[in-house]
Formats: sequence, structure tokens, C-alpha cells
Amino acid sequence: MSNTVADVIYFNGYIYTADAQNSVVDAIAIAAGRVLACGDIQQLQSYVGAKTEQIDLQGKMMMPGIIDGHMHPFWGGEQLSGCHLNYESLTIEQILARVQQHLDKDVLKGENDWLKVTAWLRQGMIPAGIDMYRSDMDRLNTKRPVILFSNDCHTMLANSRALELFGIDKNAPEPSDGKIGKYPNGELNGILEDAPAMRAVDSIPSLTAEQAVKVAALVQNALNAQGVTAVMDARVSAKQLDAFSELQKQGQLTLRFQAAREITPDDAHSVEAVAGAVEKAVEFANRYHQAEWQPEPGIGLRNIKMFVDGVLQPPTMTASLLEPYTINKGTETEPDWQVTDRYGDLYFTPEILDELMEKIAAAGFDPHLHTVGEGAVSIALDAIEKMRIAHPDKDIRPGLAHNELVNAKDYARFARLGAIACLSFQWAAPTPELIVAERHMLGEQRFQELEPIAKFIDAGAVVAFGSDWPIDGLDEWYDLKVAATRQGRTVDGVTPPRLDNDRNLTVTEVLRAATIDSAYAQHREDVIGSLEVGKFADMIVLDRNVFNIPAEDIENVKVLRTVVGGKMVYNSASKA
Repeated sequence: MSNTVADVIYFNGYIYTADAQNSVVDAIAIAAGRVLACGDIQQLQSYVGAKTEQIDLQGKMMMPGIIDGHMHPFWGGEQLSGCHLNYESLTIEQILARVQQHLDKDVLKGENDWLKVTAWLRQGMIPAGIDMYRSDMDRLNTKRPVILFSNDCHTMLANSRALELFGIDKNAPEPSDGKIGKYPNGELNGILEDAPAMRAVDSIPSLTAEQAVKVAALVQNALNAQGVTAVMDARVSAKQLDAFSELQKQGQLTLRFQAAREITPDDAHSVEAVAGAVEKAVEFANRYHQAEWQPEPGIGLRNIKMFVDGVLQPPTMTASLLEPYTINKGTETEPDWQVTDRYGDLYFTPEILDELMEKIAAAGFDPHLHTVGEGAVSIALDAIEKMRIAHPDKDIRPGLAHNELVNAKDYARFARLGAIACLSFQWAAPTPELIVAERHMLGEQRFQELEPIAKFIDAGAVVAFGSDWPIDGLDEWYDLKVAATRQGRTVDGVTPPRLDNDRNLTVTEVLRAATIDSAYAQHREDVIGSLEVGKFADMIVLDRNVFNIPAEDIENVKVLRTVVGGKMVYNSASKA
């Protein structure tokens, strides 16, 4: 680097660099937002000048900032305020009471004033197996359009006023990429699943540009406080990108913002339509994509997103399986599990997905695929294999997100095809109730493939961490803890059972998945993801050394300081 004098030197620390050798140093020098040198304090003395700030880490651990490779930050930001159900298992009456309480206090009263209630744990409602419908929502004392948006963001429940404003009635055509729920008599029951739910939520009158900038600021502050320095928004809109762009223009952006533009089955409804759909997505991306990043945070958009299937958990069960689902035809106390003819859903045909992969690669973009079930994973890998044959010399890095159920033969294909497994680690700690239900729903053989993490690494594939917030609450260090333990949180002294069908990750594997390997998945490993000379100074200081504590304690890690491009963007000591 041209600079020979450091702006700041951090010393007397345990500095995990995440370089190829997993080196640990005790001092690091920063100049002009980049790493100038790493080593011990004696080696770095030559970089000390008259204005060099020297910060004693007092033995604390420093590491690269977390790169969250799959999340939905705006949905999460909106959920940080407003009416939400906090992912709790509730009865219908409890849900209605919570929503009514918010309605009664809300200053908005008009019959066109939307209320979106978030973090609805549909699959965890009490009693087990019960569902909620439009008739329940219509009991709310309001003329306003009200929706419940499930925690997985794949299900929405609307009251009658909301359905009216959506323009959906009983004559609505059956969608190709989800479901519009109906009662046996053909009337709408208020439930929309998968893409129809997302489209409906997207159609709700959005934030003003000024409000969106405030949400973006709220989001980046919350993420910086947890040590996140870069994210990938897995389904971005212009409103969101405009908001982060405005923060960048103001010099207030404290988070590196990468994103994916979605292509829907409606966009690519035939093989012939694929080229136009990809062209439109690329045109959109090029309006925002900043190819060359600087130490000051920037924006990137080189991913194109497709939802290949839905979700695994009951009662939705739209994830694509190779063998059918088993469902309980009995009761909770007297279950009667029976094999069905239900295999879940595939939202793209193999022919269309093949064409999408080829055209996306030809444009130089990375496909980012929502693949939950083994059927979706398999068809996606088939398409990637054909893409590799068509473009053998292109550096395309396809990401498959979620992969909750994977056929054993496909782990090696991830490695061979250079497909990146983007995983939400916390999903390897389902509730005891969900473990029982999914064991029955899938059968013992498939249950042993549920929520894999280490199996990808052991097969030689790259694993990148992505929390998928707000599908779950924002708790990065809990998510990382689960990867190292495959156990959920201890509550009132009770620790749930371990999902004992895969090995625990080592601490090094956990940290690399959340730093350098996630940077690789985003095509940004040249500038972020590790603390090496010439890379951006994106660093966090922790209150404990994660290498020296029990793995169960990782969830209790607190971030003391977050630095992005050499600039401190969060300091726990200065919190209000």
C-alpha cells in the first residue's frame, strides 16, 4: 500500500484474521480505511507516526465483521417497530387480542389504513395443528385492512377488507407459484401461500422515500450492533435500494449492501420468455450495482434470485420432496400418520430453470436460488451442471439458500459444481415439537438428512452463513452458536434435545462461514471477509474470545465495537 503511516493501530489483542492459514496476530495497523499490516506490536512500530492513534485491546478478541449472506433487512426493519407477534406460540384468541390492542391504540383509523402484523408463528399455534382463517380476522373490531404475515414470510392471512383491496376474490385463477386458500364451498379463506403472499404484501402501499431512509438507518444500526458489516438482501426492491443509496449519498451508510433481484415464474413463464426476464433483471441491477467498492460502504447487485420451491414446515408443506409427505390424519393425542400424494411444489419447470441458469451466467450474474426440499435442490443442481457445461470458463458462483433437506448423493455435487450452500444455522435447532412432527412427516431416513451444515463442508462444498432475518429474530450470535452445538436456547434451565443427525461445526468453521466464505459467495473476497493487507478494515471487537469459551456460550457474545472501512460505526460504551 502507498501509505506507510497508520491512522490507527490496535494492539494487545487476540486478532483472528480468517486468512487462508487462520492466522492469529496481536496487532493490526489501519490506513485510509484498509489493513496496512498485521503482526505483533514490535513489527508494527515502523507504521507509527505523530498522528497515529494506538488502541489497546486489553486482550480482547478482534475478527472480521460478520457478512450475513441471506436476509431481508427491510422486512426486518419494519418489524422492529409496529405490530408483531414476537414469534410466539399463541391461540387464535390471544392473537386477536394482541392485534385488537394495537388497533385500539393506533392513531390510524381509516378503512384504507393498512395494518401488517408480523412474526406470526402459524406452525406453532395453540393447540397444535389448529389454523386461522379470514372468519377469525373479521372478528376484529375495525374497518381497516389487516393481514398477518407469517414468520417464514411465505404465508399471509387477510381479513375481508384486505382481500377486497388486493382485488382477490373466489374467481381468482390458481397461481403457478403458490396457493390462494379457499373454504370447501369455494369462498376465500384468507390464506395466501408462497409467491401470492409475497406479491400481496409487496402491493400494500409502501413507505415514503423519507420513511424508507429512516428504516434503512434503523436496520444498519441494529446490524452494526451485532457485528454485521455486510449483508445480502435476498429479494430487493427499488425502494430499498434507493433508501440505502440515499444514505450513501449523505455519507451515512455504515453497512455494505449487496442484493439480489428476483425473477418470478410469471416473469419466466416459458423458455422463450426467459431471455427477456433476465434482460430486465440485469437492467435493474445495473442501475444500482457498484462494481468497484471503496473503504466507504457501497452497494452491489450481481445476484438474481428465484424461488424454486416453498417451505417445509406444516401446515404449508410446499417444499419440493422426492418422496411424498406424511401427514397426521388423527389428533395430537391419537395421531394417525399416513402417506399422502403430496410432494410439495416446484415453481419452475426443469426446462425453464435450465434456460434461466444459462442466461443468468451468460450475463455474468450469480444465481441465488431458494431451495428448501430435496426435490428443489436436485433440480437446481441439474440446472447448474448444464450451466457449467455451457460456460466452463466463467466465474459464476451459484448460491442455494436454505437446503433444509438434501439427498445424500447431492452433497458431493455441491462441491463438484461449485454450488454454495447458504444456510441459516439456527434452523438446526428446531423445537422439540417440530422435531417430532418432522420425523413423522419425513420418515426416519429423510429425517437423518434434515438441516445439514457440516455434511456440506465434509463433502468439500463452501458454506456461507445467512440468517434469513426476519424469518427468525435478529440474533446473529445465537445463530452461530447453533452451528457449533446443533442445540437451541436453554430456557428456565431446560435445554431442548440436540438434532443429532450431523456433527457440530468447529468454531473456525463457524467463523469462516460468516466471514471469508460468505464474502466469497458474494464475489467480494478480494476486499472483505478477512483481515489481510490491502483489504478493507471491517472489524469487530468482542467481549469474549469465542475460541476459549464453551460452544454453548457463543450465543452470549456481545460486540463492543464495529469498524467498517476503518471508521467506527458502533461502540457499546457510547450506547444511550
